[in-house]
Amino acid sequence: MYGRISNFAGPLSSFPAPAIVYSAGLFRTTYSGYFADSVSFFATATATATLVQTTVIEEPATDDGSSFSMQWLGYFLPTTTETYTFFLNSDDASYLWIGSNALSGFTTANATINNGGAHGPVEVSGTAALTAGVYYPIRIQFGEQGGGDVMTFNHSTPTITKTTNVTGKVFYNPATNGF
Repeated sequence: MYGRISNFAGPLSSFPAPAIVYSAGLFRTTYSGYFADSVSFFATATATATLVQTTVIEEPATDDGSSFSMQWLGYFLPTTTETYTFFLNSDDASYLWIGSNALSGFTTANATINNGGAHGPVEVSGTAALTAGVYYPIRIQFGEQGGGDVMTFNHSTPTITKTTNVTGKVFYNPATNGF
């Protein structure tokens, strides 16, 4: 009985993909070494720690040393349909992609936010028109070369005051620890 299961008459490929069960937060991985604005660094770098951030996406300004990088993966779920402004305040480099570029083909040139280079705390923003209730892939990369370190994510819209609180707005796939 190939190609048939139970009373289903279509080919096996006709079954819908299983639904993803999302968990709250973005999945953060910390890596040894400074990524030096090379977004492909994370594909082969050595992971040193992981955690999930559910209320605030950040690397606090606690001077955790030098020469490390972080990547956050998951989904942003907008609560309203409008243009969202995203902010990254970082020391040193940080980048954000939202939408299809977060999944593949991401470069420094097509980042929604490009806050690249070694520098003290600098905030850069970017915008994206989003629809309420749609899970948008989001990728954030951050690297600390030396000196102080900090990375803080904020968002706002014309109707949402700028906030670091992402409770109920960020999710990840626990089966893949990201997308």
